[in-house]
Amino acid sequence: MPLHRLEDYYPDYRETLADGQMDRIGSYSVYAQGEDKVGSAKDVLVDDSGRFRYLVVDTGPWIFGKTVLLPIGLARFDYDSTRIYVDDLTKSQVEHLPTYSDDMVVDEHHEEQVRKVYQPIAQGRSNRQFFGNNYGSTDRPSETVGDLRRMPPLGNTGSASADEGDLRRMGPLTGGDLTTVADRQTAIRQQDLPRHSPSLYDQEMGYYGLSEEENHGLLRSYEERLIARRYQQD
Repeated sequence: MPLHRLEDYYPDYRETLADGQMDRIGSYSVYAQGEDKVGSAKDVLVDDSGRFRYLVVDTGPWIFGKTVLLPIGLARFDYDSTRIYVDDLTKSQVEHLPTYSDDMVVDEHHEEQVRKVYQPIAQGRSNRQFFGNNYGSTDRPSETVGDLRRMPPLGNTGSASADEGDLRRMGPLTGGDLTTVADRQTAIRQQDLPRHSPSLYDQEMGYYGLSEEENHGLLRSYEERLIARRYQQD
């Protein structure tokens, strides 16, 4: 499955997000274990269904100046400080990540090398609650998570937030009536959103699942809004 840069997949994402928070993704600094700065976020990669999968991180002068990928689920967001934390990640681990470039097609081999470095962190997230059925459920036995035949149908369970202002003021996702959303033209009901086919990312909750513990509720709100906007335009 090819991955897409945020701007390529959502050409009008700046207008959709309105407050400019994601437009300034480059303002987020990335920190590893012990408040050790390891780079700055510069882009987001999304899959064919439009879901956020990786942050593109420029390590700049901190680690050889290379660019690497960070699975979105492993990033803990501090929106007030424009910081992204990767708990338990060391600078040494970042040094061993494969280099990513803007013209690269992220293939299966590259992703496997990325996941291998992050594996200890991803395993530590296995018992957490993730948003949405497409990220599975914590009450499902761990041995069934990787079996697509046992997974429930995938869908979009979140809704756009009623507050489309500053990302820091937006509340957690709710299942409320979407007619209360300020931007009614871009908000559509959950049952109208297209369902996407099960993929590797949906199986790998430890790497890609969005959860409240990492402060992903606001990020998920933006993801759902972008998907709704693109679907409406198509």
